[in-house]
Amino acid sequence: MWNVLIENDLFTGTDRHYTSGVALNYVSGVNDGPKRLENLGVRFPGIDRDDNIHVAVSLGHEIYTPTDIRSPELLPDDRPYAAHAYLAAGFSTANHKEIETWRIAVGIVGPNAKGERIQNTVHKAVGSDDALGWQHQLDDEWLFSVAYEKKWLNRAWHSPDAWAVEMDFIPAISGALGTPHTYVGLGGMLRFGQGLRDDQGPPKIRPSLPLSQYYDGSNAWYFFLGLEGRYVAHNLFLDGNNFVDSHAVDRNDFVADLQAGFVWNTRHFRLGYTYVIRSREFVQQDDKDVYGSLTLSLHF
Repeated sequence: MWNVLIENDLFTGTDRHYTSGVALNYVSGVNDGPKRLENLGVRFPGIDRDDNIHVAVSLGHEIYTPTDIRSPELLPDDRPYAAHAYLAAGFSTANHKEIETWRIAVGIVGPNAKGERIQNTVHKAVGSDDALGWQHQLDDEWLFSVAYEKKWLNRAWHSPDAWAVEMDFIPAISGALGTPHTYVGLGGMLRFGQGLRDDQGPPKIRPSLPLSQYYDGSNAWYFFLGLEGRYVAHNLFLDGNNFVDSHAVDRNDFVADLQAGFVWNTRHFRLGYTYVIRSREFVQQDDKDVYGSLTLSLHF
């Protein structure tokens, strides 16, 4: 199956900080992925060759800007301009009790990620102001990271047949180690609807609450509410380049995401929308961030 993910603060009427994320990923069926990637996946702890293994390959791009994109000057108290392009491979194993996922990614930050061209081309198309401070963006640097997620699946509570709805709660832990991000996270998601056993929520661009990339083509619909807290030891997009001096701000060590949204599944496609409220990520930040995440999945 294929997933198209679009995260943007345009959905919530703002234009700052984490302002754009797009990703295209392919997720294999059970034990139906490229064998070379499956052989790589079983080298990670918790993923065994006898398990039901899904393999995912993702291509993505992210853009970060300060609040005032109309200023061509360096804004030392606001977050740096940065663009991030990456290629990632993920490996998931699942049973009726838990899901474990490992993800490795390689990418680049800096002018070669083409953030200025992409953002201003889109802004012209939608009638927004050009971002004028890209000359102060982070320098070119190759990035590498490894991420882990684990979710515990609870049996859904079923209403009487007259209502035919379910409710469940999915606790999760996550973490990442690498040059773009290093963090550990703890969270959970409450869901209410139908068909909860066959879907664990829409996929999202990391770092975020661990959610599912795969569903089995069953009909389902539900609303969800999630909360995750993260301890962040490193965030290149706030701390600046790892190996050269660059614009940086004072990062907050603890960040929280509150998420709410809905998912609608049919046999061949899934549509999901998530509204995200993120706490202040750096000391000089005036207010929390909000953005929307739209997901379209095609199941063959």
